[in-house]
Amino acid sequence: MITTGVQGQIIRSSREPGIVCHEVLYDSGTTLDTHAHDFAFVALTLSGRYRETACGSEFECSPRSLVFHPLREAHAVSFGASVTRCFVMELDSHEIERRYDAHPPVTLLHVDGGPMPAIAMNLYDEFRHADVCSSLAIQGLVLQLLAGLSRTDAHDADGGRPKWLDRIDELLRNQFRSHLTLEEIASAVGISPARVSAIFRRAYRRSIAEEQRRLRVEFARERLRDPQASLADIAVEAGFSDQPHFSRAFKQLTGTTPARYRMLSA
Repeated sequence: MITTGVQGQIIRSSREPGIVCHEVLYDSGTTLDTHAHDFAFVALTLSGRYRETACGSEFECSPRSLVFHPLREAHAVSFGASVTRCFVMELDSHEIERRYDAHPPVTLLHVDGGPMPAIAMNLYDEFRHADVCSSLAIQGLVLQLLAGLSRTDAHDADGGRPKWLDRIDELLRNQFRSHLTLEEIASAVGISPARVSAIFRRAYRRSIAEEQRRLRVEFARERLRDPQASLADIAVEAGFSDQPHFSRAFKQLTGTTPARYRMLSA
């Protein structure tokens, strides 16, 4: 997978602090293989159609479709039989947080119709017909758009469980004893690390690290039934760095030490 900026034929651009806007044309039949971007971005379809694959799902974008992608989220795009024109806003999340005290969503969002595309169309009009007030107008509209998208993000997170969570469940259960990084887990399911972390915590009310630790302790509880297995050996088998680390994690989750648990289970 490659990391890239905006692809296609850029017709015009403008820049505000933390925000870069582009009007972009894509030739009919163009295909963009799986790639990611260095910045979060919002794409509003102005004319034409395209089909996008991201996060294990496929959807079609037509005029007034709005798509938000977190930074470095993998996706692929296939454009239709006519030229497609899009309004694209690249968002520097760190600069937006520092300057405007705002936070872009961490999940992929696809919206057809309603207030969010309408706000994006107002943004495009300010971008397209700029005057001395357009800079302030664009900044304000971007913040309004981000607030609306964040509400949509929270609503969608409560409304259903993404399929890729099942793949993470399987990965953790098969490799809980290994040293896994968030980047490795996110790469395995093709989702940005920020989105994986946020959605996993929403779904399970705990972090991925906490779930991995829980699985290790569950494994250790079963091994403690074997009186021949030493606590040091069980600690290593469960994936802990040493016996003290194992004992602390075990007591934190069960309320008792491994040795006492073994005695009470005998």
